[in-house]
Amino acid sequence: MPDRPTQSNSAQDTFERDVSLSESEPMIRRPAELTWAASRKETRVARTVVPKLKTAEFKILTRSHTPSSPPSSCEELTTIALSLRERVSLGPQQRFRLVGVGLSNFFGPEDLSAQPGLFE
Repeated sequence: MPDRPTQSNSAQDTFERDVSLSESEPMIRRPAELTWAASRKETRVARTVVPKLKTAEFKILTRSHTPSSPPSSCEELTTIALSLRERVSLGPQQRFRLVGVGLSNFFGPEDLSAQPGLFE
């Protein structure tokens, strides 16, 4: 449906060669920048950050985090994605062929008025 609100926004890169988790930081920055730029075109704000890693064996790993306030800059989005990368518990020998960064859990001004305050 073309008029349906956006559910998520993401970007990912596949590498020419598989890389270790420790090598992936600069490679996470690019999809984070693309995701951030695309999210600025939205009238709603995303609350949840979701990095994605695909292993050399094609196993997809994701983590997600919904901070108390939505990311307010590309750098903040990148910092959250990088911190979530550290929660991937695979051995140091594990290689990755793809990384991605996504935003989801969008809300807009109409969503803020839908939920009453705690003591209302």
